[in-house]
Amino acid sequence: MAYSAKKTAWLVGAVMLCTSTVACDQAGQVVEPQAIDSMAQAAIVSSIAEGDYVIRSAMTNKCIDVDSSSTADGAKVQEWDCNGTAAQTFHLSPTSDGYWKIINVNSGKALDIAEVSTAQNAVLHQWSYVGGNNQQFRFIARGNNQFSFHPRHTDMAIDLYWGSADNGTILVQYPYTGGANQHWTFDKVGGSTGGGGGPAGTVPVVVTNKCPFALNVVLSGVGDVALERDGAGNKIYRNLGTGGSYTYYPPGNYPSGRVSAYRTLPSPSSPRELEKAEFTLGPDGNGVQNIYYNLTYVDHVGLPMQISTVGNNGCNMAQCNKSYSALSTAIANACPDGLRYTMGGGTICLAPRSFCIDGEYSSDPRRASVCNRLDSEIARCASKYPGQCNPGSEKTPQVYACSGNFFSQSAKWCSAITRGMVDNPDSTNVAQYYNTGKPYNQYAKWVHDQCGAVYSFAYDDYPMAANQAGFYTCNGGRQLNVTFCPAG
Repeated sequence: MAYSAKKTAWLVGAVMLCTSTVACDQAGQVVEPQAIDSMAQAAIVSSIAEGDYVIRSAMTNKCIDVDSSSTADGAKVQEWDCNGTAAQTFHLSPTSDGYWKIINVNSGKALDIAEVSTAQNAVLHQWSYVGGNNQQFRFIARGNNQFSFHPRHTDMAIDLYWGSADNGTILVQYPYTGGANQHWTFDKVGGSTGGGGGPAGTVPVVVTNKCPFALNVVLSGVGDVALERDGAGNKIYRNLGTGGSYTYYPPGNYPSGRVSAYRTLPSPSSPRELEKAEFTLGPDGNGVQNIYYNLTYVDHVGLPMQISTVGNNGCNMAQCNKSYSALSTAIANACPDGLRYTMGGGTICLAPRSFCIDGEYSSDPRRASVCNRLDSEIARCASKYPGQCNPGSEKTPQVYACSGNFFSQSAKWCSAITRGMVDNPDSTNVAQYYNTGKPYNQYAKWVHDQCGAVYSFAYDDYPMAANQAGFYTCNGGRQLNVTFCPAG
């Protein structure tokens, strides 16, 4: 594991799913989204085998989609612009006599002809799988890697109603006519075990919103350049309702990645995100794909998060598993020094590193106490360890940020002063951290009290054996999952 690769993960930037995605510029104006390259490059198959597929109309090139990512019985099945979400991914598996069931990956429900109807124009929707003949289909190759598919109980064809290209158009059963509105391509996008499924050389990043409100999300990298941009170069924000998800496909070498979440779209007067998840993608020394990740609340706390990965080794979960309600209550009632601010449409607890360094807070009277709190421990460190702890003229703000000429190069002393552990700087006894009677970074302790092993300050990974930061390297990484409000 490269220490420098790990550090880039946090250094950068130191209720219904809207199934149609929107793109907005920095002023929040809606613009048309770009096509998603992952779908354009998916592997269209010439024969059907068990696996996960995106099913596209040969007439419109749009995808079969479960409306609003619903998990309910009877939810509408429709065509929609392909967007790479689980609501547009289906697992095909054989039943008997050449028939197959088609299960939506997001809901676990089967494609089903409503009420076992034998009528023309009977609607296709989703329903819990019970093995009915109206839930089993056979596939007939029609040339050019296109298929028609037919429910077992009527053998009619699944038909895009009137051949419409409109988003939201329903699917029905209708006698086979050979029209393009009855022909479909099956794009294999990954196996049932998860991971992969995008263009070669990419790593899927699946973002899910379980918060009790909609979020606008965007994935960006070095220089805050968004992975998905419109024709004018503006960031495309994906709107996710509660339970909604979206899959990005960044390249396998993608340093300083960040998924940012907003309740309200950013504007020049309010540009900051409510929360962010950070990661780095890159090969190890042997060319194996790695995913470096942790939960970082170095700048502020806004939402609970969970990050998990699919890969070969070391692919552990990092999470702050509080509910949104519990964490927002903790912010309202116990954010250290009352450093509560509005960002991204929500209330955050601001880290003292931001409060003491950013100019926008320079007139706040609380700076007098918050930003001098560790000065005595800095002086004691220099006196106790001459020739080793040499902070020079740097003060409390530099400890909060682990920055400056000395602290940016000294994980040991920055961590010791932050935790009140100057007398035992290499200790891995986490029960002593913030509990020695010495001054300490109150925000860092509060973050750990809320969320456990996460980054609360820049060198929270020192010493590594203490496992305070929850930093992980997923070797052979095939997929990264980011969930906001994992406990709801």
